[in-house]
Amino acid sequence: MALSKPIIMIDLTSDPKKQLIEKIKGIQDQNIIDEIYRLLGIDFDDTVYKTTNEQKNAIYEAQKQIKTNQTLSENEANEEIDKWLNK
Repeated sequence: MALSKPIIMIDLTSDPKKQLIEKIKGIQDQNIIDEIYRLLGIDFDDTVYKTTNEQKNAIYEAQKQIKTNQTLSENEANEEIDKWLNK
Protein backbone atom coordinates (compact mmCIF):
# COMPACT_ATOMS: atom_id res chain seq x y z
CA MET A 1 0.00 0.00 0.00
CA ALA A 2 1.50 3.33 -1.09
CA LEU A 3 1.49 6.23 1.31
CA SER A 4 -0.14 9.34 -0.05
CA LYS A 5 1.51 12.73 0.29
CA PRO A 6 -0.22 15.23 2.55
CA ILE A 7 -2.17 17.87 0.73
CA ILE A 8 -1.28 21.45 1.63
CA MET A 9 -4.01 23.96 0.95
CA ILE A 10 -2.99 27.54 0.19
CA ASP A 11 -5.63 30.20 -0.20
CA LEU A 12 -4.21 32.35 -3.00
CA THR A 13 -7.19 34.68 -2.88
CA SER A 14 -6.73 35.78 0.72
CA ASP A 15 -5.28 39.14 1.66
CA PRO A 16 -1.46 39.03 2.02
CA LYS A 17 -1.65 41.66 4.76
CA LYS A 18 -3.92 39.42 6.81
CA GLN A 19 -1.58 36.48 6.26
CA LEU A 20 1.36 38.57 7.44
CA ILE A 21 -0.53 39.79 10.50
CA GLU A 22 -1.45 36.24 11.45
CA LYS A 23 2.16 35.13 11.00
CA ILE A 24 3.43 38.02 13.16
CA LYS A 25 0.88 37.20 15.88
CA GLY A 26 2.50 33.78 16.26
CA ILE A 27 6.07 35.03 16.65
CA GLN A 28 7.49 34.45 20.12
CA ASP A 29 11.14 35.37 19.48
CA GLN A 30 11.76 38.95 20.70
CA ASN A 31 14.74 39.34 18.34
CA ILE A 32 12.48 38.72 15.34
CA ILE A 33 9.89 41.17 16.69
CA ASP A 34 12.61 43.80 17.19
CA GLU A 35 13.81 43.24 13.62
CA ILE A 36 10.27 43.67 12.27
CA TYR A 37 10.03 46.99 14.13
CA ARG A 38 13.38 48.03 12.64
CA LEU A 39 12.34 47.06 9.11
CA LEU A 40 9.08 48.97 9.43
CA GLY A 41 10.85 52.02 10.79
CA ILE A 42 8.88 51.99 14.01
CA ASP A 43 10.59 53.68 16.92
CA PHE A 44 10.15 51.48 19.95
CA ASP A 45 12.78 52.94 22.21
CA ASP A 46 11.28 52.67 25.67
CA THR A 47 14.44 53.66 27.50
CA VAL A 48 13.82 55.47 30.76
CA TYR A 49 16.35 58.21 31.39
CA LYS A 50 17.18 59.28 34.92
CA THR A 51 17.94 62.97 35.16
CA THR A 52 19.50 65.04 37.88
CA ASN A 53 17.76 68.10 39.28
CA GLU A 54 20.20 70.27 37.34
CA GLN A 55 19.25 68.49 34.09
CA LYS A 56 15.54 68.79 34.89
CA ASN A 57 15.97 72.52 35.47
CA ALA A 58 17.83 72.91 32.17
CA ILE A 59 15.05 71.06 30.35
CA TYR A 60 12.43 73.24 32.04
CA GLU A 61 14.29 76.42 31.06
CA ALA A 62 14.65 75.23 27.47
CA GLN A 63 10.92 74.47 27.30
CA LYS A 64 10.15 77.97 28.59
CA GLN A 65 12.43 79.46 25.92
CA ILE A 66 10.64 77.49 23.21
CA LYS A 67 7.22 78.65 24.46
CA THR A 68 8.35 82.29 24.46
CA ASN A 69 9.94 81.96 21.00
CA GLN A 70 13.46 82.51 22.31
CA THR A 71 14.95 80.25 19.67
CA LEU A 72 17.51 80.43 16.88
CA SER A 73 17.08 79.51 13.25
CA GLU A 74 19.37 76.82 11.90
CA ASN A 75 21.53 79.48 10.23
CA GLU A 76 21.75 81.54 13.42
CA ALA A 77 22.69 78.46 15.43
CA ASN A 78 25.39 77.54 12.88
CA GLU A 79 26.81 81.06 13.05
CA GLU A 80 26.91 80.89 16.86
CA ILE A 81 28.69 77.54 16.69
CA ASP A 82 31.19 78.86 14.16
CA LYS A 83 31.94 81.86 16.39
CA TRP A 84 32.40 79.59 19.39
CA LEU A 85 34.71 77.18 17.51
CA ASN A 86 36.89 80.00 16.19
CA LYS A 87 37.69 81.41 19.65
